[in-house]
Amino acid sequence: MVPKLKEYISQGKASFEARDFEIAYQQLSLAIGMYEENGSEFFLNEEEVAEVYLLRGSALYSQSERDALHTPDTFGQIIDDFDQAVDIQPHNPIYRNIRGKLYLNCQFASFSKEAQDDFLEVLKTDPKNGFALKSLGEIFSREESYDQAIHYFTKALDSGEDKEIFMLRGVCYFRKNNPDFQAAAEDFGKAQVYLPRLEELYVWRAQCFMELGDTPGAISEYDKLLEMTPNKAGYYVDRGALRIAIDAEAALDDFNHALEIAPHPLAYNNRAYYHLLNGNYEAAVIDAKNALAVDGERSIAYATLAEIYAAMEDDDQFFHYLELAMKYYYDDIVDVLLEPAYEPYTSDPRFLRLVGKNQ
Repeated sequence: MVPKLKEYISQGKASFEARDFEIAYQQLSLAIGMYEENGSEFFLNEEEVAEVYLLRGSALYSQSERDALHTPDTFGQIIDDFDQAVDIQPHNPIYRNIRGKLYLNCQFASFSKEAQDDFLEVLKTDPKNGFALKSLGEIFSREESYDQAIHYFTKALDSGEDKEIFMLRGVCYFRKNNPDFQAAAEDFGKAQVYLPRLEELYVWRAQCFMELGDTPGAISEYDKLLEMTPNKAGYYVDRGALRIAIDAEAALDDFNHALEIAPHPLAYNNRAYYHLLNGNYEAAVIDAKNALAVDGERSIAYATLAEIYAAMEDDDQFFHYLELAMKYYYDDIVDVLLEPAYEPYTSDPRFLRLVGKNQ
């Protein structure tokens, strides 16, 4: 029986390495069945037994990651195998890290506490375990405890964990209660060195520069993005929005270029604003209405139309679009009261009624 057991284990390992996870699961299940029925007859040490349970759980996970993370029964079977491995080898950091990651990635329920317990247990015996430190950072980031997340991401970096952490820590610097946009920009810049094709890093870094009041710095990030991805209309729209206050003609070029690629609603809306600034009200109205024709939920266009008609002194159209803007776009009535284009109407009874109705 011992040779048969060893054969099942060997075949299970070979199938796992060949990524034939279904066969691996079957072979390892046969081995575990034999062991659980007649364990005392087999000369397997604890490490070997724990590895078999871990491999079977991993094989089931690898057959369908979606089922593993979304289906309670499949998830439970995998956790049972990982539990066995951890119970047999409680001080093996690999087993706890694998089980902790499964808990962390579960999609149908939160096992944050269980994941945290596993990673903290790893750190008791291996304080510089980069995987556990990074994973704890991810847990606290998801819980919006950004200072704690930064603490663990920093320790993970000190331990030499992968450089993706620069991006993860940068997001925490950006989102924490007292944002540190400078630190975030530095982290995103470091991440770009290791992940130079990851577009979101450039968007994040541009947002940091915008928050820091460094518009040229933000534009520079979009310049890099457009060198990599010259056919993405949204990036032209974003760069144009940054350029419009400092180089309106360059901004117009960006909006036009975006519209050559796709009928982007914000390109229409922002070009309408450009026309408004230049007193070309007819073209502004056409573009703003085109924005709504492309995307009826692009509610910023209602506010743009209200501004255009305010500039045209067309009271009926102004109030029509202001009401729509207040219904679908403005989140805060203060934004309406502070809008310079609306100043001539702030004492008008119709304006006051609209404001009062939306307070």
